[in-house]
Amino acid sequence: MKNIIKKIDTRRIRIRMIKAAITLCTLCMAICSTAMVAFADSENNTPSSISKTSTMNTIVSVVFWIIRIIILIAGGGPALIKIVQGQADENPRDRNAGIIAAVVTGACFAASFVMEGLIKP
Repeated sequence: MKNIIKKIDTRRIRIRMIKAAITLCTLCMAICSTAMVAFADSENNTPSSISKTSTMNTIVSVVFWIIRIIILIAGGGPALIKIVQGQADENPRDRNAGIIAAVVTGACFAASFVMEGLIKP
């Protein structure tokens, strides 16, 4: 298992992650600007599938769900891997580090709901 981990080129992975983040940010900005233009007139200020909410609330909700998914993937995945590796190697330090990472990920996930509540009018 250690030989496989040592063969991974972390620099190349980091560059790909940065490029993916830039692409996702550009895509999110395009989606937000398109939604603002589409619902800019006063007659059609909300999508037909959503009742009694403004366009900005809808966009904020979508953006925060994207952020929550990223938090779960970026924090939850490595935490679970660390827990399993620590349990398999019978190493309590690695297992506990994975548990702490999972708790921090859960706290960040919960904090995103609070942040969304503060941003929405």
